[in-house]
Amino acid sequence: MQQVKVETRKSVNKQGGVMKRIMVGLLAGIVISGTAWAQTPLTPTQGPLVAPAPVKASKTWVDYLTFKGDVRLRGETINDDSKKNSSGEDYTRDRARIRARINAEAKVDDLKVGIGFSTGGADPVSGNQTLGDGFTKKEIRLDLAYIDYKFLNDDSYELAAIGGKMKNPLITMPDDLIWDSDLNPEGAVAKFRFGNDFVTLLVNGEGLFIQERNAQKNATGVAGQAALKFEFIPEVSLTLGATCYAFQNIEGYDVMDWKNKNNSYGNSTINGSVSGSTTNKAWANGFTPVIGIAQLDLRLGLPLSFYGQVLTNPDADANKNGYMGGLSLGKAKKPKTFEVGYSYTKLEKDATLGMFTDSDRWGGGTDGKGSKFYGKYQINKNLQACAAFFLDEKKISAANGGTDYNRFQLDLQASF
Repeated sequence: MQQVKVETRKSVNKQGGVMKRIMVGLLAGIVISGTAWAQTPLTPTQGPLVAPAPVKASKTWVDYLTFKGDVRLRGETINDDSKKNSSGEDYTRDRARIRARINAEAKVDDLKVGIGFSTGGADPVSGNQTLGDGFTKKEIRLDLAYIDYKFLNDDSYELAAIGGKMKNPLITMPDDLIWDSDLNPEGAVAKFRFGNDFVTLLVNGEGLFIQERNAQKNATGVAGQAALKFEFIPEVSLTLGATCYAFQNIEGYDVMDWKNKNNSYGNSTINGSVSGSTTNKAWANGFTPVIGIAQLDLRLGLPLSFYGQVLTNPDADANKNGYMGGLSLGKAKKPKTFEVGYSYTKLEKDATLGMFTDSDRWGGGTDGKGSKFYGKYQINKNLQACAAFFLDEKKISAANGGTDYNRFQLDLQASF
């Protein structure tokens, strides 16, 4: 027992020495810190208890870059009375389709640079890929590549220039007579905005590079657009405008068809440039369509919009007009919100270049008319369901007055 007591006392003495050294160190630190504070001159905003301001971390390239994209699943049924199946019966097609897109954009001050990729192969007006081809891999290609720079940027005015392959920079309607919503034009554009809380002037000028030709003049286009947007009260706004197009080196030139099947997409044709050919097609008319646009937006409870377009092509002698009118109710954006809409469109044979128009109406192109009914429901922040039904007639310039074309689509789209 005595030995145990001696060892315990030694242990206590040893621990006491350690504690003493710790206390001395702490006191020395306090003294040194106090001396340093005493030697530091105080300013009116500085005191001994004020912590130094945190150092702001410098930005890296990640801070300027954003990614977004979507994947859409579609089930589709088409009844086209102009076609027959192998049994000679009216043509009906059922298919499943997918579309996938991903875009990246870097923004530094007034400069934006973007690239994007999409399924759809070479098709300029659709990103869809049809399933059921033996599980083959699906094509994905460059869909966007642009530089967007704002020379002026203020609350009341803005001047910007965009070049490359870009989202359509012109003012369009929910349904448009000239452009398919999936088409991304190539060229350069200048955009100007000037206004106040009541009225805003929007002016756009665009140059298009359509087709580079080796032995002939290139196919190009220019567009000028002006519109006024009035906001009478925060819940009521009206947009009125006009757009003039001039597609150059089109008349008499061979049609452009990404499938290489001499499809003129509804436009009138003559024999092509190959001597003696009866299968090669060339455009019979030029295209300088002039289009007027109007849209009334009401935000009284549910959003309600009325919109319309009228179009004429002075370069064509006949079948040169088009018009469209529609409405939408609601906005499928926040979770558990919905949107429904209706539009009616008529686009005569040579009103505009058929290769750029909506690919869903009567199968795409011009020379058709009909109605579109649609509904959307936002399931959650990133998932939307949509159904659309097209009740159309195609080839309306034909002697028999055209044939019926009906199309039903059911979509599920996830975005990120």
